[in-house]
Amino acid sequence: EIKTLISASSDQVETGVSLVNRGGAALTDIVERVGNIAALIADIATGAQEQSVGLAEINVGVNELDKVTQQNAAMVEEANAAAVTMKQEAGNLQTLVARFRLKGPTAAVSPRSRTETAIPAAALPPPAAEFEPPKRAVNDAGWQDF
Repeated sequence: EIKTLISASSDQVETGVSLVNRGGAALTDIVERVGNIAALIADIATGAQEQSVGLAEINVGVNELDKVTQQNAAMVEEANAAAVTMKQEAGNLQTLVARFRLKGPTAAVSPRSRTETAIPAAALPPPAAEFEPPKRAVNDAGWQDF
């Protein structure tokens, strides 16, 4: 009876050892797979970091582009104001030059101007007041006069 019990016990121990070995192999496989997952997560983190750096560089570029665009818009406003001033000054100059009458064959004038008569100074409008365009600036809300 004891021999049978020892034999059965030995079979059960052998079965237990086999199960523990299979469990150890399964745990080894799990550890290996967790290591692979950790490596993949590290690759993902590296990629995310690289994308973050790239997005930061793009953001800097967009900010620079916005700054240059605002500067260009300000220069266009200034050029437009200067063109308006130049147009008014050209009109004033034309009015002032119209007061003069050229005589003689040495003057290089068009045939039309030779037949025109001089306009009396009293009939001319007074010179226009100096035009100063409004000062403008760009802020976060857009264009603003000051």
